[in-house]
Amino acid sequence: MTSPPSSRSLILVIDDDDMIRLMLTNILDREGFAVIGASDGETGLERLAADQPDLVLLDVMMPGISGFDCLQSIRAQPEKRLLPIVMLTGVDDLESVNRAFQLGATDFVAKPISWATLPHRLRYLLRSSAALAQLAKSEAELRKAQKIAQLGSWEWWVDTDKMIWSREVFNLLGVSPEHFQASCQDLYAAVHPSEVGILRQAIDLCLKNRRQFRLDLPVVHRDGGERIVHIQGELIVDGESATRIQGTLQDITERRHIEERVRFLSYYDPLTGLPNRALFREILAEAMAQCNHQNSRITTLFVCIDRFSRINETLGPRAGDHVLKMFADRLVAEVRDSHGKAGGAFGGESTVSRLGGNEFTILLKHADDDQTGVRVARQILRTLEPAFQIDTIELFLGINIGIAVYPGDGSDEDAYIKNGEFAMHHAREQGQNTYQYFSKSLNAVAFQKLAMENSLRRALDRDELLLFYQAKVDMHRQRVVGGEALIRWRHPDLALVAPSQFIPIAEESGLIVPISNWVLETVCLQIREWQDRGISPAMVISANVSANQLHQPGFVGHVRNALTQAGIAPECLKLELTESMLLDHVDEALVTLRELRALGVKTSIDDFGTGYSSLSYLKKLPISELKIDRCFVRDLPDNEDDVAITTAILALARALSLDVIAEGVENQAQAEFLMAGGCHIAQGFLYHKPAPADEFFDFVAHFNQATLSNSGR
Repeated sequence: MTSPPSSRSLILVIDDDDMIRLMLTNILDREGFAVIGASDGETGLERLAADQPDLVLLDVMMPGISGFDCLQSIRAQPEKRLLPIVMLTGVDDLESVNRAFQLGATDFVAKPISWATLPHRLRYLLRSSAALAQLAKSEAELRKAQKIAQLGSWEWWVDTDKMIWSREVFNLLGVSPEHFQASCQDLYAAVHPSEVGILRQAIDLCLKNRRQFRLDLPVVHRDGGERIVHIQGELIVDGESATRIQGTLQDITERRHIEERVRFLSYYDPLTGLPNRALFREILAEAMAQCNHQNSRITTLFVCIDRFSRINETLGPRAGDHVLKMFADRLVAEVRDSHGKAGGAFGGESTVSRLGGNEFTILLKHADDDQTGVRVARQILRTLEPAFQIDTIELFLGINIGIAVYPGDGSDEDAYIKNGEFAMHHAREQGQNTYQYFSKSLNAVAFQKLAMENSLRRALDRDELLLFYQAKVDMHRQRVVGGEALIRWRHPDLALVAPSQFIPIAEESGLIVPISNWVLETVCLQIREWQDRGISPAMVISANVSANQLHQPGFVGHVRNALTQAGIAPECLKLELTESMLLDHVDEALVTLRELRALGVKTSIDDFGTGYSSLSYLKKLPISELKIDRCFVRDLPDNEDDVAITTAILALARALSLDVIAEGVENQAQAEFLMAGGCHIAQGFLYHKPAPADEFFDFVAHFNQATLSNSGR
């Protein structure tokens, strides 16, 4: 086999998970790498010898030769001692990480992989490897420095104050050789003035204690930019005399930026820039510890935007993101301004965080006044009362606030957050722009939940459930080819209830099975009615299947009976299932799916890409379609990560000969990108919003008739 051109760095991926290899190949290829793969350690070692890759991505857990054995075998080859080897392991698998580094791994990447930062990380490792390889060819006098640094070396003679720099040091510090005085003062002059004392002290201690020193310091380059360098040195002793300090300089600016970016993505919300749930938990834990030590209290407000989903549904997700950003900015501004006011409502230290979605927190330290939470809640409600401007539209947001106090409302971070969110949800149930302290009496909310469950139990008998249908459109032919059934609840007191509000209750209570069975039977009868009214028999309608329903004994028999009673062909029905319900009980699911295929009913994996399915399982499942989740479609074609993931899913579908459909298609740019990638079927607001059965029928008739009329001109 011929290796790819040397202009592209060659990455060897050794991983038994076909999905991981496929995703890495697609994403890294787009980033300018050449990628080859191996599904086991033995094949990986063969490809290593044949293709001489520039970097190896090696899975820890593999059948046969493990990742550790493979790593040890590679490092046993002297010519491969500088080859970058990055281990792929679980995020919490510290034992494997430690063992990998002991055996000579260069780095590790935690699964699930952060696709956004991986290419940057690999480029950095490749540049590091190249620098080490170049230094390995340098003169013997520099070999000791090569073990310490990758870019430049320097020496300073103690008695004469003579300093020698390598060419790389001049470039790194932006110093012209013509202005070089060849003394230690040149090094001090290159460092940022605020850090000179630290460097001077480190060199003095090196002379006094005869120990190495290592520092990360900012330097001001002659181009005016500030960079971060890693400087280290050690004293060279001839006999009893300390003659000189020998050291190295390394530009770590890019690495520092990557580290900062990784930390930001791990601990901060990228949309608002606020601490995310993970960082909030750390801040909260520290505040709780201070409370225990100082016998003080903290108060936290849990703030949510009421009915925020309506903004996304009406104006689109980008408008929703814009509202969240403005909402966060207004919260932060109010907290910041309050600190400068005498007797401000927020008091001393305050932290605003975004827990996720439409939920935020404001943590107030040293809130010893019982009324602090009330004062802050009222101030927040006043702050958020003015409209939020979205283009020409003014939005007035409903806000609900839960208040939790420590100590008292939770023994640890998790219990405290749970109780605060509980109070927030209770406030939301009281109406918009309300606040509610957590108290044990809020357990009454559980009874309200029970009441909804009881109402849901009677919903089937009272004919309160109904189905909406959303069209699936062939974008090339501009023709409706199917639809998806979406359940709604016409509650006698709560009007039209969305599935997100009652499906979780149905799943917890076991009502999901009879509800899902009703959906299946109703869809089949609806198909029969539409066909009698003239809709094409080729029209395929999808129904969602719950996990409990799928694993219910006799499920396939129930599907067969529903088809028989309605008098429709199995090819008219498609069942949509999620990745998780298939892989949680893969053996059972495999049997059921094979029976459905034998019956003639097609199956589709809904929201594909949001889980962590393995291609080794996916290949076994007799499914006919993948459905790209709306979260990957939403920012197409502008978001590079979504483009890469969608492209990989489309490639996977082609490789497995599966149909593919994209949901959440809202604009023509998304549609054109998907069509160019080989996805022909779309479901989304660009074509049709979910509608009752009669409206869906009228839409299909008019849409397809218009297409026929246009094609006949």
